[in-house]
Amino acid sequence: MPLRHINTVWLAIVAIVLLMLLVNPELVSRESISEFLSGLGTLALLVYILVSLTRAALMIPSTPFVLAGAISFPDMPIVVWIISAAGVVVGAFLVYSFPSFGSYDEYLEEKYPDKIAFLKEKMQGNYAFWIIAGWAFFPLVPTDAVCYVAGMAKMSYKKMIIPLLVGQLPLATVYIFLGTEIGEWLRL
Repeated sequence: MPLRHINTVWLAIVAIVLLMLLVNPELVSRESISEFLSGLGTLALLVYILVSLTRAALMIPSTPFVLAGAISFPDMPIVVWIISAAGVVVGAFLVYSFPSFGSYDEYLEEKYPDKIAFLKEKMQGNYAFWIIAGWAFFPLVPTDAVCYVAGMAKMSYKKMIIPLLVGQLPLATVYIFLGTEIGEWLRL
């Protein structure tokens, strides 16, 4: 397949996944992911690592995976936390480094030009650290979006990833604690 068609294929895969999620949103619920992992036996942790590291390529949020990991591996909360942190770093790197992959940059620039311009400006200001950390900490907004804008604003990766982890990892810690508690409750 010629390299020029990779964006089309990738967009088709993302569209199919999104359509599947619209029709059946339970596919990425913490319960369905946990159930899937439980059925894998000894391969569960390896599959969990691979999915956590690649989920950003399909624009799937990390929250259900963190909760599912905590439920599936209640005896390994630190391992789940490390996998979550690695998933955040890898996902941020993908979105930051390849903002034009799949033509998302063009789509977002056309659909939200004022918001993108506003965020780009803020990414180069004095409060960029706190904007990124706050964005990553707030659970109702996609963390990948701030990575995308940071990449478009040509912010250095180091300046983007540190506040992202500062905001994201406390939230992941809470999710892991809640997931472990939910997992213990479900096993009663």
